[in-house]
Amino acid sequence: MPIDLSGVPPVFRPLMKKSRYKAAHGGRGSAKSHAFADFMVANAADNSGFRAVCIREVQKSLKESAKRLLEDKIRAHGVADRFEILNDQIKTPGGGVIIFQGMQDHTAESIKSLEGFHVAWAEEAQTMTSRSLELLRPTIRAPGSELWFSWNPRLQSDAVDKLFRSGEPMDGAVVVQSNWRD
Repeated sequence: MPIDLSGVPPVFRPLMKKSRYKAAHGGRGSAKSHAFADFMVANAADNSGFRAVCIREVQKSLKESAKRLLEDKIRAHGVADRFEILNDQIKTPGGGVIIFQGMQDHTAESIKSLEGFHVAWAEEAQTMTSRSLELLRPTIRAPGSELWFSWNPRLQSDAVDKLFRSGEPMDGAVVVQSNWRD
């Protein structure tokens, strides 16, 4: 049975359509992370073998990851019996997995381990470097794969802002702006 996402705030609903890039920017408390966590759990519950990576530029421990939020969403949606929550990953129905990694730990060779993943969610993407984006974008390339970005804008020179908020809109991208009212 599909997860009910009718409670997702309207500002995030454009992100529910299939697209290569999904991006949400805005201030603290704007529910960006909650929306993406809802989408992640729904995708994992509804697609057998779903594989995703949750990324930050620097992740020294799982406390700095989206893992706890995903665990909370799995329970809130009443699908905990379909997932196996382990110390360092979440096993999804049908032999899939959600893992948590820091981009700074990757090289051009090690990033290849993410090939075949369906979704990469870059949380706190304002800290991602151009190098990290250059490594990540061509790696997540399974048919129908998506790259998700959530961030609190800081500088126009931040790599994620350059990618999504400067110049012409990027083909295949859905970009939304949210604030605490959303």
